[in-house]
This record gives sequence, structure tokens and C-alpha cells, in this order.
Amino acid sequence: MSDGQKETLTLQALGLLNEQVQARIVHYKGEMETNAELDAITAQVVAQLKAMQATIVETAPPRRDPGETEAEQARTMTALLQRILTPDSNFATSILKSLGKRIAKLFFESELHERTKADKEKTIHHAEQGVFYVLSRYKNRLRAELEGFEYVDPEIKQLTLELLAKMERDLQVAFLSRRSPELNRVMTIYTAVLMRFLHEHLPPHLGALARDTLRAAGTAAQPNSVGYKVLGDRFPAFRAEWERAFMQRMVSFCGDELLAALTEGQEAFREETVKFFTDPHVFSASAQVICDSLYDFLCLEGFLDLPVDWRVSLARES
Repeated sequence: MSDGQKETLTLQALGLLNEQVQARIVHYKGEMETNAELDAITAQVVAQLKAMQATIVETAPPRRDPGETEAEQARTMTALLQRILTPDSNFATSILKSLGKRIAKLFFESELHERTKADKEKTIHHAEQGVFYVLSRYKNRLRAELEGFEYVDPEIKQLTLELLAKMERDLQVAFLSRRSPELNRVMTIYTAVLMRFLHEHLPPHLGALARDTLRAAGTAAQPNSVGYKVLGDRFPAFRAEWERAFMQRMVSFCGDELLAALTEGQEAFREETVKFFTDPHVFSASAQVICDSLYDFLCLEGFLDLPVDWRVSLARES
């Protein structure tokens, strides 16, 4: 892959990853009614909090130099990541199941996507594939034709429509089951490349990645910043900077390694399969699974404060 292709793929994958993050944001209704008594209690609590904050500010020690705070954060983050991104750690193997499910879902969706079904020039490799594409393309018309018939009773009509749906499902399962062996073989190659990226390529660069991420995110620039962790309100900036740098390195390394393994090996893979595994959606999904697991690890180690809505969204997805 050329540098221009890698940069384009990185930007596309980052855009998809950001879309996934934005889709997690939960909006709360602000039109809930209150009453005067509740407002008075709220005002009293706010006043007490402000008084407490003022007392803390008056007695607070002199602020630590931001450079020292940032350096301590970088050392802590680097040590934690070096500990988990080693072959001795089970971190990489623990994410393979989740990653495999995400990639398989993308693969099957790509095979059944509307653009694919509408591509009349697509080469048909299996009988079930061709019939499925045609049936899917005209299923609404077929259903409308069936609904226009007269039936002896509603039960026969329902059974007829269910039979049409069953034919489509059976063809879909038969077609995808034929593609599963190739998917499994390519996934074995893809995960091996990812393991080399996490265990061999990334560790020597963790110190620089941590320093650049923390500096760009301004994690030590706040008055209440501390050296042993990144505060929750800096997490969005931290996430954006870390994933940008992570995606660049992942695309640069895995793109070349994966293409070489798929095209230069003894086993021949279909062109559409090779294209799928160099699609930005695959890199976006992979980065999301890996980075979310890293954030969870850093949070459990006390280094990263994650917003509540972020943890709730992860629990909902899993």
C-alpha cells in the first residue's frame, strides 16, 4: 500500500470510529418539571457546595508544574501498556472472540449489502448466491403479488408469506455457510498480523505515543490535574488523540503485512475477500474493540477516569 492509500484508509477508518462513538451519546430530556420546594433545596445544596469549594481553594497547596504532572502520567501510562501488550499477557487473546464476531458480522453484511445485491455484474460463485440475490431484489414485488391472491382462509395466506421468507433465509444461510471457511482462514491470518502489531511493533513506540497523546489532549493543563491518572473530563480529548495515533500505526503496519500474506502466500483468496479485509470498516471495528479494552484496563488500574455514559454504553453493547 502506498503512503497515500494508507493515509486515506486511516482517515476513513477514524471517521467510522468517531461515528460509532457519537452514536453512543445519550441525550437526557430537559423538560422535566420541578416545584418551588425542590428548587429551594437544590439552591441550598449548590450554595453549600460552593462554600466547600471556596474553603478547599483557600487551603489548597501550590499547583504542581504541568510538565511534571504530564511526565508522571506518561511514565505510568507507558508502564501499564507495556505490561499488558506482551505475549505473556492474555489481553490480546481475550479480545479475539469479540473481534471475530465483529469482523464476521461485517463480512456477512458486506456479502448481503444492497449495493452488492444490485450489482448485476457481480460474479456468482454458488447457486444459492445467485438465487438469493434475485429473490432479495424482488422480494417486495413477490410479497405484493402473494398478498393480492385470494385465500381460503387467513391461515393459508400467513403460511404462504412465511414460506417465502423461509426460502430467503434458507438461501442466505446456505450461501454464507459456503463463504465461512474462507472467512475463517483469512481471519486466522488477520489475527496473526494483529498479534504481531500489538506484541512486536507497538511496544517500542508506547513511550512516545503516551507522551504525544497526553500532551495533545492537555491532560496535565487543568488546575486539578494529577500525575497518577487522567481525569474524566479530559477523556474525550484523550480518546481522540490516542485513537488517531493508534489508527495510523495500525493501518501502516497491518495494511502491508496483511496484503502480503493474502497475495503472496500459496493459498489463493478471492479478490472481494482481499478487498474486504482492507476496507476501513474492518480497521475501524478492530481499533474500537482493542481501544475499548485498553480503556477498560487503564480504568481498572486507576489511571483513566471513564465517563459514566461511556461505561453504560459498553455494557449495553456487550
